[in-house]
Formats: sequence, structure tokens, C-alpha cells
Amino acid sequence: MKKYLYIFITLLWVIGCADDDGNYSYSIVNEIGIDSIKETYTIDQFDILEIEPYLSFKTGKNIEDLSFEWKVNNHVISTSRICDGMITEEPSPSGSGGYTAFLCVTDNTTNLKYYKSFTVKVGTAYTNALYILSENAEGYAKLSMQRRDRESAPLIHDVFETANPLLGSLSKQPKQVYYYNSNFVILCAEGDRKMVAMDPKTMKLERIYGEGIIKGEYSGTFTPKSMRLYMGGMIAAEEGLFGYNYMNNQALMRPVAGNHDFATWADGNMQMDAYMWVTYDNTNYQFVRLHNGSGALYDEIIPITTDKFSTEGQKFLTAGHFGYEELRPVLYNAEEKKAYFYRLLMTADEWDMVTFLPIWEFSYEKIMERENLMDENSISVLGMNSLYWFIANGNKIVRMHGDGGEIRDLFTVPNGEVVDMLLDAKEERLFVASSDGVNSWVYVLSTLVNDFGAQKEEPLQMSGKIVSMTATGRGESVPIASNATAE
Repeated sequence: MKKYLYIFITLLWVIGCADDDGNYSYSIVNEIGIDSIKETYTIDQFDILEIEPYLSFKTGKNIEDLSFEWKVNNHVISTSRICDGMITEEPSPSGSGGYTAFLCVTDNTTNLKYYKSFTVKVGTAYTNALYILSENAEGYAKLSMQRRDRESAPLIHDVFETANPLLGSLSKQPKQVYYYNSNFVILCAEGDRKMVAMDPKTMKLERIYGEGIIKGEYSGTFTPKSMRLYMGGMIAAEEGLFGYNYMNNQALMRPVAGNHDFATWADGNMQMDAYMWVTYDNTNYQFVRLHNGSGALYDEIIPITTDKFSTEGQKFLTAGHFGYEELRPVLYNAEEKKAYFYRLLMTADEWDMVTFLPIWEFSYEKIMERENLMDENSISVLGMNSLYWFIANGNKIVRMHGDGGEIRDLFTVPNGEVVDMLLDAKEERLFVASSDGVNSWVYVLSTLVNDFGAQKEEPLQMSGKIVSMTATGRGESVPIASNATAE
């Protein structure tokens, strides 16, 4: 039976071949080669990844018949032949190999796809930048940044929202953006996020501080205005001075007790430990030392007095450091329209053998008094190394040495009034923010002798009112850059 079946099948094959006229059309399947793409690319977040692939074809092929798709971490960043997509992925974790990426080329005539894979390592864009905190028309805080490690860097807005896409906006009535020793903090006077701590490498929200987490049996309100950090922290608020133990348990402690109308300044010698801060009591018109009794609770208030002169009627105006052991506070008498400049020295020649803490001694002197130079609305900054005061009243900025002398005009802003100023780390440039209440500008001015007051960059312009600036960076907080452009 099998024998007859094989014969039948063979006959059918012979008949089929006899009818075949041999007119078949064979075409070679088009193959696309992708080359000139490196195995690994290193780029910072928000930078543009530019890659031009070299394409080779086994047969002739029209480029219009191809489509392109570039993906990083499975996110499409470009559909052009030459990759031109922004990298928005978070910085690659330390020790990781980076993000998997590939180019997919599709032959639209055959729908065949060709792939070339590579790796993208993403660095941070945040750790060398100028940060600008502003208030929009609705009163909400907005954070913007401009990189200072490259030329022609754009002004990037909505930094908080971009880094925290599921959290919405910051709170209202912004007061200060502050950076020190890897601590990045924003203060607002109103809302559920009055104080937020953020990761300076990613701008991710790390912690929210508010009334509910204040330690030390406190049940009042929390309305922060400004802060300072150095081995410990202090936050000046309408309710008083709140201790902030950021180096250990990150606790926010109840305000200093007593009938003290503290000004917005709280600072201490930069070589001191976290056990002591100095501020000015506007009610009793005297400098006081806040001693750390336990944890971050500053229960002991020690007046710093002198019999050489009186500060009666003078309220705190501003202050700055000169070097590491000297404070330069300025008090103001509104009736006299006079600003009083002081030098406050702090020394420790002996140590307490029980507590093993330094025994601090304080002395201060009046350097000078100036009439109609500055008032409660003035904006000022003191060069820590140069000892020059930069003082802005309205739209005019002047410079004066901290020990007195000639007052020299630096610059007059052409738009709005000055709302904040920031010196770079080398004190060679002064960043000046001005606002007319609707729009704001940032000017970069030279403080050097050879081009004193010259604009070093095109001013940045943005909507909203700037309220505070800070800078991140290593060595130079705001390095030299030029030709900056606004987005």
C-alpha cells in the first residue's frame, strides 16, 4: 500500500514541474546597517543628546522611506534621523551602568525594524547653578534655575514641579531659597509646605516642616522668614527663633522662649559649634547670645552688653560676616534716619573642663553711623573677604567699605527696583534681582576695578516677582559664564 502511495505523490510532483514556466520574481530583502553610535554617552539632565547615526544599505534605499525613534529608559526623546532630544531622566544612581537606550529604524515599505542599542549615563544639572525664588500673580512660590558651569545656559522654570511631578506647586508667600553644605531649603509664609528640604542633586522633595512636627511641646503657629545653617540651624519666624537640628535627627524645635521681638537675622560665628547663636533683641535693644541647653532647645539667653555706647531705639537692619570670627551688624534708628555700623567679635581662649565647650567672650564697638544711606527697605550684602558693603535703595546700587570711606555708585537698574543681591564666591560679580511687581530681571555686574559696574552678561528676564536667590557649586558658587540667555 505504501508503495502505491509514494508512486502517486511522485506523479503529482512531475506533473506540477511540467506545468511550471519558471517566471518567478525574486527580490533581496533590504537590510539597514546602523553604525557610528558609541556604546556609552555621558550627559547631564535636561541637556540635549545629539547623535548622528551612519546608515548603510545592502541595496539602494530612499531615506524618506524610513522613520526613526530614539528611546532612553523606554522614553521616546526624538523622532528625527539625528537625535536631538532632551534627557529628562533623573541622574544615574552611583555605581550604576546608566540607562538602556536604542535607536529603532523602521523601513516603512516593508515594516521591518532595525535596532542599535547603547547606554546613557545621566549626571545632575542642579549642583552648579543660580537659583531664583519668585512669587507669581496668584501668590505661589516658583523656583527657577540657570546653570553656571557653561555658557549660554537657559533659564529653566518650574524646577520643583519638574522634579516632583505628582506633588503640585510650592506654598504661597515665598520668603527665601537657601543652600548650605548640601542642604537646599525653601521657606514660605503660607500653605502646607512652609518649609521644604530638597535633595540638591535631584531637587526631589525630602521633607516638609510645619506646625505638626515641631518638637519641644509646642502647639503654636510657624511663619518662617529666613534661616541660617552652620553645624546647627536657626530659622527666624514671626513667632521667634526655631532651632533646626539638620545634622542629626533633622528636628525642628520650638521657638526661643521670652518676650523677644527678634529680627529676621539669626547667625553665629562660623567657627562656633551648634551650641551658640547670636541675634538682636529689638524689644530691649541689645545683642543676645542663645545658648543650647539641651538638644536644639536654646533656653539660655545671655545679653551681650557694653558701657561704651547705647543702642536704644535702634532696630536690627542687616548683618554680614567678615572672615570667620567677626560679625558686622547694622542697626537703624527710624526717627533719626541713621544706620549704625558695628563690629562684634567672639573669641574663646579657655574651655569649660566639665562640658568641654569653649568659653566664649564677646566684645563689640561702633564703627560709624550714616544718615540717609539705608533704611528698612534697603537691600544689602557684605563681602566676607573684601569687606565692601553693596547697598541698594530703589533702583540704585552703591558700594561702601565696611570701615567707612567713600561711597561709590555701582549701577542703576533700568527696570523695577532691587529686591535681592548675591555675591559670587570670589566676590568678583554681583547678581542683582530687580522687579516691578509683575516682571523681574537678573543683572550680573562686575565688582572689579577695571570694569566696575559693567554688565557681564545679558540680563535674564522672567515673569513674577523675585524674592530670593541662592547658588550651588563647589569652590565657586557662581562661576564665571557669559552670554546667558533667557528661555
